[in-house]
Amino acid sequence: MKKRWAAAAIILLCWQAAYADVPAPTIMAHYMPWYQSKPVSGSWGWHWHMNHFNPPTSIASHYRPLFGPYDSSDPHLSASQALLMKFGGIDGIIADWYGIESFWDYGRIRDALNALLPYLKRANLTFAICYEDQTVKHMLENGRFANRNEAVAHGVEVMEWLEERYFSDSSYLKIDGRPVLLCFGPQFFTSAEWSSLFAGLNPKPHFFPLQYHALPATLRTGEFGWPEPSYGTAGVSTRLDAFYGRAVSLGWDYFIGAAFPRFHDIYEEAGTGSSYGYIDKEGSYGSYGTSTYAYTFKRALQSQAAIVQIVTWNDYGEGTIIEPTEEDGYLYLEMTQALRKEYIKPDFRYTAADLRLPVRLYTLRKVYQANPAKLARLDSVETCLFADQLAQAELLMDQIECTAAIAGDFNGDCRVNLLDFELCSASWLSSAGDANWAADYDISNPKDGSIDILDLLEFAEHWLTASF
Repeated sequence: MKKRWAAAAIILLCWQAAYADVPAPTIMAHYMPWYQSKPVSGSWGWHWHMNHFNPPTSIASHYRPLFGPYDSSDPHLSASQALLMKFGGIDGIIADWYGIESFWDYGRIRDALNALLPYLKRANLTFAICYEDQTVKHMLENGRFANRNEAVAHGVEVMEWLEERYFSDSSYLKIDGRPVLLCFGPQFFTSAEWSSLFAGLNPKPHFFPLQYHALPATLRTGEFGWPEPSYGTAGVSTRLDAFYGRAVSLGWDYFIGAAFPRFHDIYEEAGTGSSYGYIDKEGSYGSYGTSTYAYTFKRALQSQAAIVQIVTWNDYGEGTIIEPTEEDGYLYLEMTQALRKEYIKPDFRYTAADLRLPVRLYTLRKVYQANPAKLARLDSVETCLFADQLAQAELLMDQIECTAAIAGDFNGDCRVNLLDFELCSASWLSSAGDANWAADYDISNPKDGSIDILDLLEFAEHWLTASF
């Protein structure tokens, strides 16, 4: 054990020497835009049922979102997720992306991401693509293309589509002015074919294949890390040592580190195949403590990777979720906030309490979905949250939920507190007919046409009470 930690310390010193004075990394969350729900899309998508479970009662995961089983194309979800990422200290998403064809659910994934992008931009977040080139293999095997040449021509078309619609977008993630492109693999295109795919692009992207998927240095900038559950929880440290050691030994200018909370897939229970393995949320990480998420995140930050990818925001099938769940609450976003403050931005402004606001907004929209007046007020809440007017957003939600009045609750939020005291203070010692008179603050019993000690006594009777 001592030898292992000594080796890790040596590797860390090498990283620090090799990557001194490198700017703080960009924190990105790997995002799955592939969920469909019956209320929004008309049926439950495969990623919720996997032909085995019965959503919304049971879903294809060991974990359940606080949002409930949702639809990736729901604009209310998009708004709340973008706000959660912003408040959680995340800079943007790396979208798991299946191309431009309307084949299987690939078109729905494309459209769901497009629907999310305006909300990411409102939150000043960035985005990048992790292309699944196995999609082209599936299309070829299922007769979408007549031969491999057609499949490669399709790949060229995909790259041109990305360049036109995404790479040129000011919100797209770039390094040195070049767009960042990941590939989960490659699993289909050869090195020569990737050269053809990139030939017409200007500038060519910084290309990052999955770890250990070796490509010529002329094609790839570096690689991106990923959990390796087949090695189990005990193997997390040694596998990270191997990946970050590889980054140093190969002299990558840029690479993408991985932070992950656990790995706990549902595939065996769903009957779709064998499990990939298991990584617990806690392990033995020496001076780093016991949290797998904190350990992998800190290792990624200390590696001086240009980008740290959180694996994942919402892969419920593999159990690597950091968005709020019934099982873990807001734990992983709170940890992300803390790590951002510690390593990147000490004055990061958002708090654990702020994380509750986007989920509350989404929940209220579902509760009042048949009430146009309240939905319109909830649109104002969304506007306030994107404008960083968090106190005003919370007040508006309190008012929307308030159904029972209390004496002294002057702003209609079902609470009697300092906000109400501030409202009535301007009318203190006024009487009916005075310029600063306000009848709403005359709460003495019986009303006497003046704002005085009798009203203050009544106010004090209800101080810090609530009626929800």
